[in-house]
Amino acid sequence: MPGWDEDGDHRPTVVSVSGRRVVDVMVEAGVRTILFDDPTPLDLACVADVPVDLDLDDWSAAESVLRRLHHQRPIDAVIGVYDLRLPLTAYLAARLGVRGLSLAATMNCNDKLRMRLALRAAALGVPDHVVVAEPGEAQAAALRLGYPVLVKKVTGAAGAGTLVCRDPRQVKDAVTALHDETDPRLLVEAYVDGPEYAIQSVTRDSITEVISVLAQHSAMDGRPVELGYDFPAGLDESREFDLRRFVAAALEALGFDHGIAHTQVRLSLTGPVLINVSARPPGGRLCEITEAVSGVDMVRAALDVALGAPLGRRAPVADHVRYRCVTFDQAGTVNYDIGALTEGAAPAPVISMDVHPGDHVSPEGGVYGRIISYDGDPVSLERLTDALSLSVRPHPSEGR
Repeated sequence: MPGWDEDGDHRPTVVSVSGRRVVDVMVEAGVRTILFDDPTPLDLACVADVPVDLDLDDWSAAESVLRRLHHQRPIDAVIGVYDLRLPLTAYLAARLGVRGLSLAATMNCNDKLRMRLALRAAALGVPDHVVVAEPGEAQAAALRLGYPVLVKKVTGAAGAGTLVCRDPRQVKDAVTALHDETDPRLLVEAYVDGPEYAIQSVTRDSITEVISVLAQHSAMDGRPVELGYDFPAGLDESREFDLRRFVAAALEALGFDHGIAHTQVRLSLTGPVLINVSARPPGGRLCEITEAVSGVDMVRAALDVALGAPLGRRAPVADHVRYRCVTFDQAGTVNYDIGALTEGAAPAPVISMDVHPGDHVSPEGGVYGRIISYDGDPVSLERLTDALSLSVRPHPSEGR
């Protein structure tokens, strides 16, 4: 039963472990919001009912504060949607005995080796891999697996902790670049050839519902970089059904009970291979396009699942999406037509940039902007791209 106080405030009380978007959704949903952050941004402190500054790396201190607040007024749920804080979020929910993603599932998602071992034990496809700690081991593993390979941090870092290597020198450099004293383990992983898909899902009482399946396009040179997404994903009904069933089985094997997930899968010649599971909403503007095609806001879904409430849905507003990331194949000074930038709710097209004209960009910089068309005609996306008039002027030293 939701907690209440002597003033008759019957709103459920929910703790958010950091998260600007989460706070906005919680306020919109009418819940009593407690925000744990390090530190709490001033604008969010003005919005949350109870803003709390604390060291989020000190789990004992966070639990102590949580229990004190729970004693004052019962807390109904603890949620989080950021990779770095998901283990703490699950820990606090478990210690308080409220609904949330199981700590085991969270740790399986936070540790890529644990993830692969749990999936392999369930006879589900994962990339061939070897755990290493130093360059010689990594080079031997790469030779055994066959080039190209990916060198990955076992914990944390998400895409920033992955490098694609095509020869022994690149493997050695990757091990040096990714080395971390707090967790020196690295995975050398075989590259899985085949189309890639991003799958968004909601799990309630250990039953998973797939919300959206998107075809994913990536550049695999150096650090993997997202290039874009398409909906529909281009799969026939039978293959999409198999992909959805595979994701549900994978989440069950990882221990998902109450939570949301963003899962990346490649379809190899031998079947689906799970690349990664993140126990959070997708990044960039994938939440936006998922809501457009499914009617489900993934952040709101995380709150609904934590509270045991019915999953909120709106009517879908789009049946096609072409989403392209702005990346660069050379370094230099970027220029574009600011007048072409657009923002608005789907199905209105979107052209957004994270850099300003005159800023420096480089191939290693990842995604610098996004262009989204909710029109099934590829020409519409081309027109949006052309309207941006994007260009890069190489610096003199870089142009030589």
